Amino acid sequence: MKTFLYGAMFLGLYAGNAVAQTPATAPAPAQIEVAEVAADAPDAVDDAVAAPAQTEIEIVKAVDAGIKNAHRHVSEQAERYVSKRRQAYRQQGRANEVFLQYGVADISLQSSAPDWGDARTIAYLQAQTKARESLISELHLDVSSKVARESFRTNKGPEFSPEELRSESKMNAMMNKLVAVVDGSLNSKLVELGVDPNDFEAAPKSKRKVMMRKAMMRETETRARGEISGAMIVKTFEVTDDNGNTSVAVVLSTSNKMKNLLASLQSSKGQVVPKPEKPGVNLDNFLEANKPNLMYEYGVKMLRDEQGYPMLVSFGMAGNDCNPVDYEECNDNRDFAFIEAQQEAYAHISEAYNLYGSMKTNTSKGSQREKVATLTKTEGGEDTVAATTTKLLKETRQMSQMSSSVEGLVGLSVAKRWTHTHPTSGREVNGVVVAWHPQKEQAMRTFKAGKSPAKPASQQPQNSGSNQGASMDLMDISDF
Repeated sequence: MKTFLYGAMFLGLYAGNAVAQTPATAPAPAQIEVAEVAADAPDAVDDAVAAPAQTEIEIVKAVDAGIKNAHRHVSEQAERYVSKRRQAYRQQGRANEVFLQYGVADISLQSSAPDWGDARTIAYLQAQTKARESLISELHLDVSSKVARESFRTNKGPEFSPEELRSESKMNAMMNKLVAVVDGSLNSKLVELGVDPNDFEAAPKSKRKVMMRKAMMRETETRARGEISGAMIVKTFEVTDDNGNTSVAVVLSTSNKMKNLLASLQSSKGQVVPKPEKPGVNLDNFLEANKPNLMYEYGVKMLRDEQGYPMLVSFGMAGNDCNPVDYEECNDNRDFAFIEAQQEAYAHISEAYNLYGSMKTNTSKGSQREKVATLTKTEGGEDTVAATTTKLLKETRQMSQMSSSVEGLVGLSVAKRWTHTHPTSGREVNGVVVAWHPQKEQAMRTFKAGKSPAKPASQQPQNSGSNQGASMDLMDISDF
């Protein structure tokens, strides 16, 4: 027995070591048809509201609300939001047209951790992924299950075979070589525990045998897969509870109308007809006015500008894990954070256009009642002791994979970079907003073709406002 423990100990020791708007040329007849498809669909944009998903004021108020469990709180908020939104769609007769799901995740680090900002971004991604998994499970699901039951009983107790009573086997001889390596260490540990090594050496041999077993087990496997292009985050929730734990939730919404709209925008080459009867926001003004709230935006939103043109606005963010008193380190890290945030914003665009996912889940659950007899060789002979145990057996494994790929995007530009301090953690968060505007795509295509853009049909000013906050024009536009 000592030989076995020596070997196990040896093995254990070994293992331990703002978008520019350029006047558009008149679309060709074939392109008008594409533009009209895009213009008919935008009722779907009511799934992506123009207001911020959440405000900093709400976050700060939540700190004083005395929340005991952040995860449960944001789960309930998301559940209520989805329920109200589904009810509204039912009243519109669109219950089977628009689909909503939500996901919840915890920020894995305490707010005092330097890389809390990145842990927060990962939590938003995890919550988004969970919502997508729920949506995928509704699209296509394969289910298989297996149930097993076992009953066993014997009255033949354990006994030593002649081979077991003989001298040590070759395996034991090899293990004895390992004993020499850890013998001194083990003996010293035994002394520390108050065990005499000589008594331990004389430990009797024992043998176990199952005398009775009653077991029941069910194994279930599900496989889900499908395309979830067009799914957008329409609402986020974030809360820090009284214990300093922070959880986030995101609500995902999609419909065929939105999916078709995005497909038409992607293939439109910027030839999109606006809907003046549905004016929206000036993107520059909107982003500037809501700068403190941009850290609560995640994913892609469909917005409209003042003229009714559809815009795709993507929000990416990343943390800064620098030492706040190290000026140069913070500036260097911020540059890299902007790169990460911009890449994330691009990823959101790609996933909105084209996303395919699959998920596999395996679960097993059962119970086992077992009676085991242990035979021990003593100086006076042999002694048998029986013990009965009951166990509940559970095992769960889930994995999902999602991928997207889009080529040839034209007109994506950085609308804003921002830096803000999170109100509850005090950690710096950096973000990049990437936007697509049909007129910007037309302008870039015209530029690549080496042509001059067509002059606007009318020079009348728009009634809607424009971004007047800008740096001075130190160069004439004819310089370019």
